[in-house]
Amino acid sequence: MAVATSKLAGRIGWIDAARALGACAIVVLHVFVSTGLNVELNTHRQVAYAVAGIVGCRWAVPAFFMLTGHLMLDPSRDVTAASALRHAKRMLLAIAVFGTAFACMEEVWVRVSSGVPIEPSIALVILADVLTMRTWDHLWFVYAMVGVYLAVPLLRLLQERLGDVGFARLTMALFVLVLVVPTLLGGFPMAGPISSFLGNTAIGITCCCLGGCLRKWELTPAWIAAGVGSAIIMVMVSIGGIGTGRGDQGFVFLQGSCFASAYAIMLLLFLRRFVGDGALPAESPVNDLARDSFGIYLIHPLFIHVFFIVMSAPPMVPVLYEASLAAAVLTASVVATRALRRIPLLMHVL
Repeated sequence: MAVATSKLAGRIGWIDAARALGACAIVVLHVFVSTGLNVELNTHRQVAYAVAGIVGCRWAVPAFFMLTGHLMLDPSRDVTAASALRHAKRMLLAIAVFGTAFACMEEVWVRVSSGVPIEPSIALVILADVLTMRTWDHLWFVYAMVGVYLAVPLLRLLQERLGDVGFARLTMALFVLVLVVPTLLGGFPMAGPISSFLGNTAIGITCCCLGGCLRKWELTPAWIAAGVGSAIIMVMVSIGGIGTGRGDQGFVFLQGSCFASAYAIMLLLFLRRFVGDGALPAESPVNDLARDSFGIYLIHPLFIHVFFIVMSAPPMVPVLYEASLAAAVLTASVVATRALRRIPLLMHVL
């Protein structure tokens, strides 16, 4: 019992719940997205994926940024420039290991599929892919987290100098400038690797600041209205785009959407209200899933890719197909994360 208690020391129940749910949401979301890319879907299924993805999944990425801000911008925590730099180095190591591995898989697969011989020069192509963020798409989050962690010392300084009210005003200004305006204009312009990195980092920093303000906010009717209203807007705009042949209108629900962030805030406030700050029971699987969440995020696309290589025409039984694939991918990702954590180099990454 003492060992279990020591493992839970300092754990925050609602944050662990958010991490665990967020990891599951990301897996389900990428099952939807990958299925849509690999299988011709009818309109009904496209709408179902859009609604389920928005309501159940799209909150997760903004929420992960916000959870970082909630912890790193907590005045009661001893967060130094050195500790923020250690977190940034962890992200860089994740990029170096997993970004390189995924870029290598991609480049080798492309050459093997097209009958092009693999030559030593492929190493330079892989390196260029990693340096220019052309490895697997989901790693944009990890690249952005490097910038977020490097910005934490400045954000804490501003928080101290401006006070709670001043920092909240700064956060709202960032929210309008980085999230609201681009969403209303149809999305943040991200044409190349530099603009993508800067845009995603700005989004991450803004959500980080929102997370820093969370401790002063409560689950009020106003937040519920903002969250529910944002979900309705995202769903209606996306369905409208699908119905008129213009696509799912990703700008309204992707990471740069002000509506996705407002919805994420409502859900996090809900979790804090009903789960609370205390550590979850030691036997709860949520604790382990929360600890594995970053590894799940990094690794899960590999298993989805393998599935579609093996199953070019999967059995599309509604709900059963999506639930089974998501459960299998989540399980495989957890097993892989815990196995890779035994490797000294990856011990502190995963």
